[in-house]
Amino acid sequence: MTYRNTMRAVGWRRSEHLFWFWVLPALLVLSGCSGEPDAVMGDARRAGEHLATQGRDGIPPCSSCHGPKGEGQATFPRLAGQHPLYLVKQLEDFARVPPRAGVVVEPIARDYSATPRIYSDLTVFSPGIREDAVMGPIARQLSKADRRNLALYYASLPFDATPVPADFQTLERGQDLALRGKPEYGVPGCVTCHGPDGRGFEADFPPLAGQPAAYLVGQIDRWQSGQRDNDPQRLMQTVANQLTDADKANVAAYFANLSANWPGYQGDWPWPE
Repeated sequence: MTYRNTMRAVGWRRSEHLFWFWVLPALLVLSGCSGEPDAVMGDARRAGEHLATQGRDGIPPCSSCHGPKGEGQATFPRLAGQHPLYLVKQLEDFARVPPRAGVVVEPIARDYSATPRIYSDLTVFSPGIREDAVMGPIARQLSKADRRNLALYYASLPFDATPVPADFQTLERGQDLALRGKPEYGVPGCVTCHGPDGRGFEADFPPLAGQPAAYLVGQIDRWQSGQRDNDPQRLMQTVANQLTDADKANVAAYFANLSANWPGYQGDWPWPE
């Protein structure tokens, strides 16, 4: 081999070394193919699955109420296929203690400065409250990582909705509410926010299709009573206050009757930090 060919070979080996050890790793990082994010999400899902199926000291398995695959039952909602950001927000809102509202003033004594008083706003706009005797104590025991792990696990589960039969008149009235709403009362159709066929829209508007009818009715009841106050701009509270008992039963039966499927969350790590 000539000197020139030898130097060419040495130069090629140096270029090859540079490519494999410096250029290629940089390209993988820039393209998001380093594998690290997938590993993080995989670890989070596995931790969420363990907590969901096995529970922990003082925390019962989620599957004992929400079903073995998060499919929901009776008054317990479906978790499978929900958006992870939505699930985390609900757990945060369950854990939040309702703020005090109203004004409490002691009778005025002669010594005005010694009179104890407690003041608070007459109207309190909460950051989001879901009062629940079962979920509240459980959610307060969950760490930030626990909530994210559970959310990623359940969001990643695929789900096929099995239509629940109902009589034609109930379904027809429920469909009218879902698609048209009650325009005479300023109430939009449910699909305006919750998407076509009630499949949900991003993190703020969860799917209604495939949810147990009893759960949907129960949540509307809670919005009407003020036990639930965690919807964007209080949209649901405004809508719920215009619904009769018959409206609730009809629209819940309609969404429970729909056939739909969700492949499970396939996006990136949903939290920016």
